[in-house]
Amino acid sequence: MFAMFSRILKLSGRYKGRIQGAFVCAFLESILSKMPIVLAFVVLSRFAADTLTSQTCLYIGLGLAAAVLVQMLVHYLSDSLQSAAGYLMFADKRMELGSHLRKLPMGYFTSGNIGKISSVLSTDMVFIEEVAMSTLGNMMGYLLSSLILLVFMFYLNVQLGLIAAAVTVLAWLVSKGMNKVSLREAAERQEQSERLTDAVLSFVEGIGVIKSYNLLGEKSEELTDNFQRSRNTSLAFEQKMTPWTMSLNILYGIGIAAIFGLSIVLEQRGALPLAYVLGVLLFVFDLFGPLKALYGEASRLTVMNAALDRIEAVLNEPELPDVDMFWRTGGERRASNFLIWQSAYAEMVFTEKPWPDIDRRDLWAAAKEYAQRDRRYGAAIDKIARG
Repeated sequence: MFAMFSRILKLSGRYKGRIQGAFVCAFLESILSKMPIVLAFVVLSRFAADTLTSQTCLYIGLGLAAAVLVQMLVHYLSDSLQSAAGYLMFADKRMELGSHLRKLPMGYFTSGNIGKISSVLSTDMVFIEEVAMSTLGNMMGYLLSSLILLVFMFYLNVQLGLIAAAVTVLAWLVSKGMNKVSLREAAERQEQSERLTDAVLSFVEGIGVIKSYNLLGEKSEELTDNFQRSRNTSLAFEQKMTPWTMSLNILYGIGIAAIFGLSIVLEQRGALPLAYVLGVLLFVFDLFGPLKALYGEASRLTVMNAALDRIEAVLNEPELPDVDMFWRTGGERRASNFLIWQSAYAEMVFTEKPWPDIDRRDLWAAAKEYAQRDRRYGAAIDKIARG
């Protein structure tokens, strides 16, 4: 999870401050979300000790209202920061991708790679900007909430805290296995998504030919098969993840029962005050809730990693270098739409002789002409002179 945070921060560029601010807000929100339980524990403790007064109740009520109001404000700030950051980041990334695609060789744009590009634009970037940012904020909040509850359980009783810690470690081990399955299946799901995108594009682009030659049934069947394979891939993913999810739920249930049962035993032996037992009753059912939600988001985290891998793979495709000298033979004096982006600041050299008659002397003459040029890369002559 922390590796994912690091990747997002590296990707964020000039919006890094927004994301860091959202994480700080998530930290504050996780603390404030537990204040009602803490205040309820204080009320029950005072009630059990027969020291509860109307003034104490007033202060606790005011504290609860303040905590709720501050939590609302922090939640609003967190959502505003992370949602805006996600859309702004990937607006820039789409522009970067468009600029990058202009400089790729034409041989890159095969049907398979076009499907990959479409999938990156229509699926991966959309998923991360709409879901990933809020998911990361939620996961940060869940993690901090789990730590707060675990510390409080140690405060109530060391034995209870050890049980909670043991369940947390076991849940982490189970989640590692769940993440491996999710990562393995994520690649297959993305490949099927690319195949489906390619099939839809091929069907739409060739609809005129399909109708003209009465191939609608055949091509529709092919498209339907791709939709069915996508459905089957998603169902297979859910079937493989369900046993892991059930294992986590069973583990949490055992942990809750063990903690509550031990607290009753300790109270009967006089080792745990009644007020602390009431505190356990308040906390135990919420103890593993954040942990459960955290690992429930783990599959999304795996999908996010896979989506970022695919985005980076497209952005890392090697570009054609910028052209220094654009040499056109045969007496033609135009670029004819050839390497228009790479030749933006190229020096144009034209030769009257047709290409079949060109030899090394012509190449040398073109190179000499290029060497005599004053390359300015779009700057005016007087600026070069002053520089």
